[in-house]
Amino acid sequence: MTVTRTAARSGALIAASSGLLATALAPSAHAVVGDGSHRLASVDKTEIATAPAVQVATDAKLRIESKAVKVTPAPEPEPEPVVETATYSEPEAEAVAQEAEPATPDYASDGSIGAQAVAIALQYIGIAYTYGGESPSSGFDCSGLIKYVYAQLGVELPHSSSSMVSAGYQVASPIPGDIVWTQGHVSLYAGDGMVVEAANYGTPVRHTAQWQDYAVYIRPY
Repeated sequence: MTVTRTAARSGALIAASSGLLATALAPSAHAVVGDGSHRLASVDKTEIATAPAVQVATDAKLRIESKAVKVTPAPEPEPEPVVETATYSEPEAEAVAQEAEPATPDYASDGSIGAQAVAIALQYIGIAYTYGGESPSSGFDCSGLIKYVYAQLGVELPHSSSSMVSAGYQVASPIPGDIVWTQGHVSLYAGDGMVVEAANYGTPVRHTAQWQDYAVYIRPY
């Protein structure tokens, strides 16, 4: 018994000298520690996942490459159109104002009643047509214009186109101031094939070419 223990110790010393003492004296993986109450169950090595350790240098740099993303900006709103306002000098402004208003035709009166009637009628170019109207303030209809014009010269006429045909006497060839009569309408002859008239709704008093065919000419004075 003593020999055996001595031999074991000698073997341990020899093993230690060769670097194998730790292996010889290391407990088995299934060694029981203590009284066995904490005995480990057998371990299935397949359940233990092992991975090689990865060593990264302290100055390592991570480089990530990605494609450049092109962003298209939203279109800017279109500017609102600029309304240009014309600027006129005082003489130019006066000329523009005159062009905007109906121009009174030049008319050389010979002093006769008829010529004076034409000159008066031309002053009312642009007055609105009003059925039954017989003044500049209320507007004119066709017979109301002629009645008002001749009233300024002391000649009384009826306010009716159908009655004016018998208000004077008929002539074959008209002169300025004669009434141009057709059924339902009258105008004032102004010479050179022109008349002054209040024609209809939407058409103010105007100086225009005679358009009445087969007219009867009446001289009211």
